[in-house]
Amino acid sequence: MTTWNAPEIEVTIGERTAIGNVIEMEVAAARNQPVASVYLELSNIRFEWQDDANDGDVLIVKWGWRGQDLVPLFTGTVLRSHLRETMQVWGLCLCRSLMDTRVTRTYQNEEAKAVVRHLLSGLNFASLDIDDRVDLIDKLPLQDNTIIDALDWLNRRLMLNHAFWCDAQGNFHWDSRDFDQEPAFTFTHSQDISEWKALPGKRFLLGVTALPVWHSEMISVVDREGKSKKYFVEQVRHTVGRNSEGEGARSRLWLLEVE
Repeated sequence: MTTWNAPEIEVTIGERTAIGNVIEMEVAAARNQPVASVYLELSNIRFEWQDDANDGDVLIVKWGWRGQDLVPLFTGTVLRSHLRETMQVWGLCLCRSLMDTRVTRTYQNEEAKAVVRHLLSGLNFASLDIDDRVDLIDKLPLQDNTIIDALDWLNRRLMLNHAFWCDAQGNFHWDSRDFDQEPAFTFTHSQDISEWKALPGKRFLLGVTALPVWHSEMISVVDREGKSKKYFVEQVRHTVGRNSEGEGARSRLWLLEVE
C-alpha cells in the first residue's frame, strides 16, 4: 500500500496562528544576500485574518508533513500585507534590522568579534553565532550608517570573506564558508531528486520535495553509480502552490561542489 504525505504549513502573524490555509508561498534566501524574504497568500474563508498585518509584526512559518512535527522555515517580520478575498503578506527575516538600524560611533583598536557583538546588541536575534576572530580593527568610524554598511566595511578592512545572515530559527551568523561540517541531508538520484542541472563554475541546481534546508549547510548527493559527493548550499528557494509549478511543496537548492 502506498502512503501519500501531504505538506502542512503553519503561519504565525503577530499573535495569530493558523494552519492549513496557505494557497501560495515562496521563501528565498541566499548566502550573498543578508536578508531572506517570504511571500504568502493565505486563504481567509474562515475569517482567520480579519485585519491587515502591520509592518513589523512577528512572522513565523513552519512546515513539514501532516501528522508529523513541523519545523521552522522562516522567522522574521511583516513588511506589508493586502487583505481582500485572500490575505497576501510580504516579510523579511530578522536581518531586516541590519538595514533599519543606523549607528553613529567609532570603534578603535577593538577585536572584530567584539565589534560585531556590540553592533548587534539590543537586536532581536534568537542567538549570535559569531566567528571567534581576534583580529584588531584599527578604526571603524560610523556616521549614521546601517549595520549592514558597518559589517561590510569590517569585512573589507580585515579582508574577510565572511557572510552575515539569519537562519530559519532567527539565529544570526557571521562566518566563513564551512566545508568541513557534516551533511545535513543526503539525496540520491533515481530516488528523491526531481531536478538536477549543471551550472557554470562547478555549481548545480537541485530540486527535491519540501525540506527545511537553508543556505550555508552541506548536503551530499549519491549518483546513479552509488558514489557520494558533498555540496555547499549557496541559495535556497522553498515554494508551495503556483510558484511550485503544480508540483506541491518543493525545495530548490543552488549548490557548489566541494572537492
